[in-house]
Amino acid sequence: MIGVLIMNYGSPKSIDGLTSYFTHIMHGHEPSEEMIHEAKLRYIELGVADPLGSVTKRQASAIQSVLSKNTNEQLKVYIGCKHSEPFVEDAVEQMVADGVKYIITLPLTTFYSKTGVGLYEKKVDKKLADLQINIPVLNVKNWHLDSNIIDCFTNRVHTAHTWLSKDVKNDCIVIFTAHSQPGKPETHLTYTTQFEELATSIARNVSLDWRIAYRSAGPQPQLWIGPDVQDVIKEVANEGKQSIIMCDLLSVTENAEVYFDAGVFSQKTANELGIEFLRTPFLNDSYDFISAICDVVESKMHSNSTFNNLLKNFTSINN
Repeated sequence: MIGVLIMNYGSPKSIDGLTSYFTHIMHGHEPSEEMIHEAKLRYIELGVADPLGSVTKRQASAIQSVLSKNTNEQLKVYIGCKHSEPFVEDAVEQMVADGVKYIITLPLTTFYSKTGVGLYEKKVDKKLADLQINIPVLNVKNWHLDSNIIDCFTNRVHTAHTWLSKDVKNDCIVIFTAHSQPGKPETHLTYTTQFEELATSIARNVSLDWRIAYRSAGPQPQLWIGPDVQDVIKEVANEGKQSIIMCDLLSVTENAEVYFDAGVFSQKTANELGIEFLRTPFLNDSYDFISAICDVVESKMHSNSTFNNLLKNFTSINN
């Protein structure tokens, strides 16, 4: 059986689980009551259960359905998280228990970072080593320039631009965002390069003015990659732009952090400066994204020699 491991940051299962969730994020240090109170208020304002968990489950179900049909193989999709159950290590252990003979890792995040995709992959390798299990692993990554993925984002920017009122449509700018990273840009070259490559590809398709910006930076005095999205909004306001389309390129799955940092807070700033604001929707479990990401997985599978050998074995057994 082939096991596909979807990996993400993680999310609380209940609003009562915020303390344990943030304690894990903070490496065992329990957050202050003030921090938990503020986080709880945000989740209440969100008005739904944390969408990252629920949408990821739907993505997993959809990906399993499409890949099983397209590859004609026994295949199961698992979910592994960095900061909440099921953790990546737990998912790997379950895959082994289920008899998975081949693992495909699929981080549902667009760009590579050492603390994101890189760490997920290391967790998989370490758990297999701890279990003393030798299972071939195919890491599906660096899919940000897949033409169908680019089309997914392009279509959403086009839809947003069409929606804008005629009074501001011709003086519009697209701000592409991604989570900031700690330290200097040169320490995250793969991440920043992939971000700029995807933004450039989408901008070429939509033919609109555009900028890149980083969101969700941590507190000072830690240095974080910029420019910050709030500063960019103020800059384009000073330039006389009348409308902004905000498009986050890192998070394909809806989550509270992007909802507030690239949505609510950015819209508040833009509106205060007299700028009309629109945010593109998340790709989530939409048909075009699920089709696109499954095509990426299938392409990686068929271009991998180890998988092709296993594919032949699976086919002969099934026949």
